[in-house]
Amino acid sequence: MLFGVTTMTFFHKPILEALEIIAACGFDCAEIWADHAWDDIKGASAKELKATLTRLNLESTVHCPIMDISITSPNKGIRAESMRQTYQAIDLARDLGSRLIVVHPGSRFSVLENHETHWANQVDAVRKILDYAKKQGVLATMENMDSDKEIVSVKYWPDLERLFSDMSSHEKWVTLDVTHIRDTEQVLAFIEQAGSHIAHLHLSDGTAEKMHLRIGTGNLNLRRIADALQRSGYAGVWSLECFIADNNQAKLEEELKQARSLFA
Repeated sequence: MLFGVTTMTFFHKPILEALEIIAACGFDCAEIWADHAWDDIKGASAKELKATLTRLNLESTVHCPIMDISITSPNKGIRAESMRQTYQAIDLARDLGSRLIVVHPGSRFSVLENHETHWANQVDAVRKILDYAKKQGVLATMENMDSDKEIVSVKYWPDLERLFSDMSSHEKWVTLDVTHIRDTEQVLAFIEQAGSHIAHLHLSDGTAEKMHLRIGTGNLNLRRIADALQRSGYAGVWSLECFIADNNQAKLEEELKQARSLFA
């Protein structure tokens, strides 16, 4: 069983320093957020990242960039730039030898945006992303997004299944973010429906109002969720994606302890 954590937990620190802390806490894997890696001040090159990951004996996953981009933007210039940066993140995963890359589906710009046009852009973008990732030898996984937002079109497994079906994809790999769903029973339904298609997990607690809380501070029954994932045969990384406001190493060590306790 491998435990990981996103470098965005320490976004206010240089990413190489964040990796040192992640390793010191006892994690097996680091999720490299592209926005963090590419930051003008806090970032690092792929060569530096790979050398540091190797020295620290950390595996890696990569998260696509998310700041001010959307692969389904109705603005074709923004859409093109978002695709370019997503391809660049896939290249990063390739160069690092990462286990996979997490990709965000697009959302509508507003509730007034035409559903059919948005969905056509979604299918076209994701098809191109998966094709590019396959050519680079990178496993691309699509993440379920915020279930409480009306502009979000990919929230649950049926949405993802429709997306894969509309693009005629035989590969249906997903990252399950439990706090994006917010409700234990709906998370359990996702696990039952998606089964072996779940390649990666974002683990954090949440409430109806807040996401990405530390384990035990929200309303999700994470032990039931962990049990269900194990019964489904999940063998990926249990990757923490919680917000720790003051970049505190001791709190992250405690979070890893809490994650491990789900299996006690």
